[in-house]
Amino acid sequence: MFVQMKRIVVKEGFSEPVLAKFSGEGKLEKQPGYIDRTVLKKNVRRGDEEIIIYVRWESESDWKNWEKHPDHIAGHKANIGKPKPDHLIESSQTTYHVHAVR
Repeated sequence: MFVQMKRIVVKEGFSEPVLAKFSGEGKLEKQPGYIDRTVLKKNVRRGDEEIIIYVRWESESDWKNWEKHPDHIAGHKANIGKPKPDHLIESSQTTYHVHAVR
């Protein structure tokens, strides 16, 4: 199993659109190897809000296939040249190979 984790920190009061974007059903769920997605939220320093999107895949290659999928690429290309939203403080992504699930 393979896990992709996205971490997004936004100013207080701006988490709802991000939560809605990542909580709704879309093309991701139809991708081969997709298992599930968990969306988490917590209030952090000075009232900022942190969102974690935890996506489980059958394998790293399934995740890579999604990253190269035209639908995924088109979603990112739509934002090229647009300024970073003022409410976005930080955004990062990391991946892990799962070694145990109990």
